[in-house]
Amino acid sequence: MEVLIIGAGTTGLLLAQGLKQAGINAIICERDLGERYKTRPREWGMTLHWASEAIARVLPPELRERIHEACCDPYYRPAEEDADLVHYAGHTGEPLFKTPAANAMSVSRSKMRRLFSEGLDIKYGRRLDRIEERGSRVTAYFEDGGSITADLVVGCDGAKSVVREMLVGKDAARVSYMDINMFNFPANFDAETARLIRSQHPIFFNCIHPKGWMYMMRVQNVKDPSDAASWLFQSLFTWQGPPGSEELDTQEKRTSWLKSKSAEYAEPWRTILSSIPADATFGIDRVTLWRPVDWSSSPLAGKVTCAGDAAHSMPPFRGQGLNNGLEDAAQLTERLVKAGASADGWREAILGYDEEMRPRGMRDVEIGRVSALTFHDYDKVLESPIAKMGIRKSRQEDVKREDGENAKSSILSASS
Repeated sequence: MEVLIIGAGTTGLLLAQGLKQAGINAIICERDLGERYKTRPREWGMTLHWASEAIARVLPPELRERIHEACCDPYYRPAEEDADLVHYAGHTGEPLFKTPAANAMSVSRSKMRRLFSEGLDIKYGRRLDRIEERGSRVTAYFEDGGSITADLVVGCDGAKSVVREMLVGKDAARVSYMDINMFNFPANFDAETARLIRSQHPIFFNCIHPKGWMYMMRVQNVKDPSDAASWLFQSLFTWQGPPGSEELDTQEKRTSWLKSKSAEYAEPWRTILSSIPADATFGIDRVTLWRPVDWSSSPLAGKVTCAGDAAHSMPPFRGQGLNNGLEDAAQLTERLVKAGASADGWREAILGYDEEMRPRGMRDVEIGRVSALTFHDYDKVLESPIAKMGIRKSRQEDVKREDGENAKSSILSASS
């Protein structure tokens, strides 16, 4: 039996590692060229928490033992007093609430990809064009004219997944846009400012402003712990609605607009914002989401499925995207291994995975949507899912689904 994985992100790579351990042949096709894949300029930190258990289930032991290599700061050893992610009031500097994060790790997407890709054969520069049935198998055709036939195709190709289009159609596969915008960029600061940032928290911290702004700082990469000027940080500044009357059509205007907000903040955010380097580059990104739907009636169902952001694209305000994607990889690996070398068994395993993944993904997309809205309403931030639930794995009772597969839902339970 053979599996074709479209997309060499963390989800697809973990799936391939799990299948390889089980002796199942997996082929990975990535649309980016090799060098671009390895040196993507927009690389962010992610928070790994409850999905550590999923990694433990399927990643080979020799790679599990090296998971610290994926950390944004591999030299950092968390102290007890640093176990919580603190959310502050940006205008006063007062703590608003804490998110328990004792077992969380701040990981680099590029470092995790590099670790998870060891020992795998990845075919770069392969852009998917279409998928067609071939009896009990399926054939994927690529824009370069090549094709690959396999028993299963798994789309791990991101929030705007091409594989998802094949399953549900172009219109149904489109992401939805929230009226929330963001600047999200990496930057180095001068040594004094870099030390100021890490004195607030050695890994990450967040603040909410009454004007509807959220600003998060995260250590993105530490190559030399003794050279503060070399530390790379991720800045995430978000707001609801348009940015205002100013036009932000050039980098100079965007940088100036963001730095001008420093006067509205207490320390250390005032210094951090005013110190954003002139060579920082960033555009305006809109927050998107995609709620998983039932695709069991698709002709490709049971032979094609999706995982990670391709299966459930969620707003990044509770840190669940990475963790759900890794759980997808573990679930699919275990179900395929249990099914054995039987086409009928594989079909049932895939459909079973779809049935488990869909409500789980729907739940966290909806909780992420509510988190995004409440994080930009200062009067409601203490009622937000992250304030009440933290970053733990969601449960069915956390969301009341009132309209079948639609997302008319409300947060019901927030006990941690």
